[in-house]
Amino acid sequence: MTSLALPVFTPVYPHHKVVIIGGGPAGSVAASRLAQKGIDALVLEREKFPRFHIGESLLPNGNHVLKTIGVWDKITSAGFIEKRGAQFTLADRSRTVRNVFAQGWIPGLDMTYQVERARFDDILLRHAQQSGAQVQEESRVTRVSRTSGHWRIEAEHQGQTATFTADWVIDASGRHCVMGRAMKMEKSPLPYPGRMAVFNHFEHVVRDRGEAAGDIIVMRLSDAWFWAIPISPTVTSVGVVLQKNSGRHTGESWESLFWRKVNESPFLSNAMAHATAVGEYRIESDYSFSHTDFGRDRCLLAGDAASFIDPVFSSGVYLALESGLLAADEIADALTSPKSARAEAKLYARYTNAMKNRIGYMRQLIDAYYDDEACEVFMSPRPTLRLPQAINSILAGGLTPSFAVRWRLWLFKQICALQKRRVLVPKINWQSPSESTPEK
Repeated sequence: MTSLALPVFTPVYPHHKVVIIGGGPAGSVAASRLAQKGIDALVLEREKFPRFHIGESLLPNGNHVLKTIGVWDKITSAGFIEKRGAQFTLADRSRTVRNVFAQGWIPGLDMTYQVERARFDDILLRHAQQSGAQVQEESRVTRVSRTSGHWRIEAEHQGQTATFTADWVIDASGRHCVMGRAMKMEKSPLPYPGRMAVFNHFEHVVRDRGEAAGDIIVMRLSDAWFWAIPISPTVTSVGVVLQKNSGRHTGESWESLFWRKVNESPFLSNAMAHATAVGEYRIESDYSFSHTDFGRDRCLLAGDAASFIDPVFSSGVYLALESGLLAADEIADALTSPKSARAEAKLYARYTNAMKNRIGYMRQLIDAYYDDEACEVFMSPRPTLRLPQAINSILAGGLTPSFAVRWRLWLFKQICALQKRRVLVPKINWQSPSESTPEK
């Protein structure tokens, strides 16, 4: 794909309507949307694309964002692996649940893709350029300040510093949280222990056959869980998530830790018996957080710069896409129809609530997965009242659910709570998952 010519990086740039910090999915979607609405937007991306990034599994409900900004055809022609379901299994695969998206409550959420993020993100960023947004890569934002009703942004590029001004800023900088840190925005406490993930890409991991070959596999151990995501015909992303400072032996390397946990699973150790690592073993830790508010002072936080809860149900990229689109639309409306201070305050609250409501529905399932008794219910789906279809819809990214899904999600939570007092579904011996007690 041919990239567009970029303007020369000079000490002072003209004023921009919107500066977007970060060119990942949230930033690229926002840039594309704004440019397509005729609004001047500049993306400042600290790295050179394409670049490695984790988080390779999309959710079907994100497809509508990609279609809205006109990049869907480029994604479908890129050769990514089709994803039509997700499998949740135990260490020996004695119990497996396959969520088929086409069987969910919401029509049209039947498939999406597993993606190599380096290529996927590059497609999105180039599409933003081709839509008319300006993009400056290898431009690290070093300072931001509020002055004369505008934002002043300083960025460093190859030893030079440039200054930009903007009416609005979208912070899509991921965990760097550039604007959140600069504005000292408050974070909400989350009831989660510190967790870490160790991961790599591998050749020669054995996969299922047929349509299920494209599934993400999420495998639960007693004190950890694994993901296995096929991102090309031969390469699989595999990672283990465990509680920080609880699972690593003294002096143990990240590679040794990874393979020790692999060997705790008969299923995964067999699937990876001949696997070879493609790159280095990487680690992410302390990634769960959420800002209390996602907007203030003509700045909106998008994607991981606003909040990231947990990778277990692959919601990160979907929420980034959705937030980029919502942020762009809110700002476009504010620019075309100037708002009073009171109206702007409502804008921040509306955007924050819209994203927090989506995150909240996914959090309900995340909390269930980490709770042993709730996970037993999750791993024992029954057709009663079409509860599995409702759960499936949430897992597909249907995070603005209808009443029909909401009350079924509520009922699922009540059943999970009852499982703690009375055995409603077969128990799981989490130390030895193959030893399940019979249902009473």
